[in-house]
Formats: sequence, structure tokens, C-alpha cells
Amino acid sequence: MKLSLPSAELLDYTRRQMQFFFPDGIDLKGPDVESAFQLALDRIEHCYKAIIHPGYQDENGEPVFYHLHGDHYAQYLWFFGNSLWKLSQNKPLCDKFLLLNRSLFSIFISYKCGLPDYFMLAHAYGTILGNASYNDFLVVSQGVTVNTETDEKGNPAPVLGKGLFLGAHAKIIGREPIGDYVSLGVNAMVVNRMIPDNSVVLFENGDPCSVRLRKKEKCMAQNYFSISF
Repeated sequence: MKLSLPSAELLDYTRRQMQFFFPDGIDLKGPDVESAFQLALDRIEHCYKAIIHPGYQDENGEPVFYHLHGDHYAQYLWFFGNSLWKLSQNKPLCDKFLLLNRSLFSIFISYKCGLPDYFMLAHAYGTILGNASYNDFLVVSQGVTVNTETDEKGNPAPVLGKGLFLGAHAKIIGREPIGDYVSLGVNAMVVNRMIPDNSVVLFENGDPCSVRLRKKEKCMAQNYFSISF
């Protein structure tokens, strides 16, 4: 993967950002940090290989990471924090990754959140993603809200199907599942309602949850990924 900064410089860049925003003496250093950083880069490369949106690959199809691309950097901060949590549960540093994303991009995605291997943040400023059950080929736009709930067994809810596209200011509230290949349009809202596969949820005629079944055409999220799903 092509990096806009050499990996050692990128890690130091992130470290200095944290020191600036949170000067409490808890530094982004240690063997767990080094391992989590490399794991985050590996996960980003794996994800970006499947994204066909401009800016994620060069003309030869090689993944590209640019530290001054807001969506790249927001995703990097989540991958880094989540990888660190998985490796060592270093809570003070993981909390800083969460807060740094909030400070820079007004994004709230917990480092405990189980985002999938393949997902894309599309100008996702002001977005809140709760600890739902997510699946691959997720596309998240700006101002999106997915609330945090649990089911009767204490598992993350709702369960969100693969190929989910969340348009600007879309909202999913409650514990009811969302099927595969579902798209929520701008300002669309799902509140405690199961949405079947191949559905489009639109805000129309004053109804923020008008549901149509998609007929034949591919789902919106497929436009962003090279892997057919």
C-alpha cells in the first residue's frame, strides 16, 4: 500500500497529534502500539483493495492512504484504536483514538464497535455508529446515526445486513434487523422496524420511512466496491 508518509513518520504524526490534543503524559508508545499500528495498516490495505471510489487506489489498482484525506484518516483512527483494543485493551490510549476522531471529524465510533473488514466512510462527518452488528460492504455518509442497543441475550443490536448503504442523515433506531442489500436515502429513518432484503428506504411524501422493494438493479453500496456481493 502506498502511504503519503513513511510508516514511522505516520505513527509519529499520530503520536504528536495526541500529545497536542491530550497532553496528559500518556504517550502513544509501547510494543502493543507498534503491533496495533501495523495491524491497522494491514486492515486498511485489505479494505482499500476492494474500494473502487476515486482516491483509494492508484491507476494500477494499488491501495493508497493519504493522511490528509479526511475519510482515510478517520478510518485509520478507528482501525488503529480497534486493533489496539483487540491486542491489549489499552483503554487510555483507545479512548484517545475515539476522542481524536470526535475532535477532528465529529465522528463517534467506539473502538469496541465491530465494524466489518470492508466498509467506507463517505464524508461521514457528524456520524454516530453504535455497537450494532455490522456486515461487510457498508457505506456510511455524513450525519448518520445507528443507535446502540442489545437483544434479549445481550448481543449487539440491531443486526445490519451486508451491502448496507446509509445516505446523508439516515437513522437506524431500535433492535429490529436490517436485511441484505438495503439502502437508506437522505434523511430516511428506520425506527423499530424490520427491513427486508433488497429494500430502499426513502423520505418521501412526508414519510421518513417509506419502503420500496428493489427490483433487479444492484444495490447502492455495490457501486463502491469491486467485490461482487
